[in-house]
Amino acid sequence: MRCVAFVAGLVGLTSLLAAPAKAQSPEYTQYTSPESVQNWHLTLGAGLRYQPDYVGSNDYIFRPRGIISLGRGTRSTWWAAEDDAISIGFFSGKAWRVGFSGNLLWERKASTNAALRITGVPDTKFGGELGGFVEFYPTSWLRGRVDLRRGVVAHDALFAEVKVEAFQRIGAWSIGAGPRMTIAGADYVRTYFGGAWAGNGGVLQRFNAGVHSVGAIAQATYAWSDNLQTTAYVEYKHLVGDAAKAPIVKAYGSRDSITVGISATYAFDLGFK
Repeated sequence: MRCVAFVAGLVGLTSLLAAPAKAQSPEYTQYTSPESVQNWHLTLGAGLRYQPDYVGSNDYIFRPRGIISLGRGTRSTWWAAEDDAISIGFFSGKAWRVGFSGNLLWERKASTNAALRITGVPDTKFGGELGGFVEFYPTSWLRGRVDLRRGVVAHDALFAEVKVEAFQRIGAWSIGAGPRMTIAGADYVRTYFGGAWAGNGGVLQRFNAGVHSVGAIAQATYAWSDNLQTTAYVEYKHLVGDAAKAPIVKAYGSRDSITVGISATYAFDLGFK
């Protein structure tokens, strides 16, 4: 019931954000169409999350995270969500941009968690995902983004993220919320959810590619200056498909998870166009 209430509240917040911005505001071009005369900027930051020990776990831990993004403008002129991957926007135009998307995947030791040991889930290697993203702004208050990456070392599958946010900038504050969906290849599910058990999630399981999770995020950011900002956010995720059927989730974990976090970032003007 708490998950249903969270999603319902998020939908209401999204509607509230969208309501006052039916027409494109004068700031639309400023926020979504950087001009060629603007310099490149590098955004660096760090954050702390309270999240599941691993996807599908009901054990929660604090985990630090790094933030890096490269874009054009004396400050960030694009909407940035806290769950965005490492991003470098190489090409941009009016209300769109295209660039590199990357993600680090930390190794996971079965010896660190009883559920992993019991279900026979193997250790996973340190690796990453490399690919690209496409981002577009149908209006001044709405962002859509699609990331497509392929696993390197850690797994050998395609992984896609689909995101939509409604957002508003009110003085020094920026607030936004929107739904999420991830799609994963079979080897990703096998690597992180397969185990020694027969049947669902075991060695005899034939894993299928498809929708991996659905969820939503809500965040609020305060800009202390044009360069420095801090953010607080909450993210909900619901596992579906073969991952949700695996014993590591079905018997010893949870399909539903909530992540809360804080972060701080600083944007550096690199001085070239």
